[in-house]
Amino acid sequence: MAEFTQQNLIVPLTDQDGVEITANTELDSIALNKYGHATIVLMFSTTLTGDNVLTVERGATDSADTSDATFHYRVGGAAIGSANCDVLAADATSAALTLTAATYQNKILVLELDVDEMAGYDWATVDFDGTASGGTVTAIAILSKPRYAEAILDTALA
Repeated sequence: MAEFTQQNLIVPLTDQDGVEITANTELDSIALNKYGHATIVLMFSTTLTGDNVLTVERGATDSADTSDATFHYRVGGAAIGSANCDVLAADATSAALTLTAATYQNKILVLELDVDEMAGYDWATVDFDGTASGGTVTAIAILSKPRYAEAILDTALA
């Protein structure tokens, strides 16, 4: 039985090669109107440089940026592929997280977002301002707490 995938929707927010972070890089938007929670897993490349600001934009439509949501986040304890890369730091919150390269380079970052934090907006978009950094990020979202039980969950992409 595919219990996990009947209760959680796995949504790629980038292609398998990731996206290059440049000025105002947005990942694919996700519709949260049928789900109660989003977990977004970001994997940063070894080429991440500078300081970049990450926000989760919320809006009424795909890619809309009405305001920034406050989200919970945890970063991996070591470089991807090494011991403790899956041991996450303590929970913290932010509405504008500065990604200092020395802290996030070649690590995973997990964002948690409850529908309560969406302030009535249906769409969420991870955004990087890209003003002071570059690098590649690969991301997936896991949407949980579906509002309607279905054997095959509906898409959350536009």
